[in-house]
Amino acid sequence: MKNFIAFIFIFIFVNLFSQISSKSINFEVYYEKDYPLAGGNLVEKNLNILNGTTTDFNGKAQLIISNYNSEFELTFTGPIVRFKIPEKTEKIIINIDKRRIEYYHNDKIFKRKRLKFKGF
Repeated sequence: MKNFIAFIFIFIFVNLFSQISSKSINFEVYYEKDYPLAGGNLVEKNLNILNGTTTDFNGKAQLIISNYNSEFELTFTGPIVRFKIPEKTEKIIINIDKRRIEYYHNDKIFKRKRLKFKGF
């Protein structure tokens, strides 16, 4: 019985710590101003984990990332967009036409970068 209780506690703590290390980030992807990009694939490029999501009809998506140091990729019918996510990022807005990515923390822009396209 003691071994069973110890096993349950270990299982609970392992699940708690694995969820703490992941972070949820909201994305908005636009092809042009006011034209959301539906069906864009957002993928976290990590050696151990293949993690990704797809944008909805409003160009919005939510991705649970495991590591900020990973490289991320946005693919759609067009060029491949690669970017990294700085620490403390909660929301990202990507504009394909302007080649701009904006990083938000507490609903304020804290960083803007120019996008790098591959195959365009």
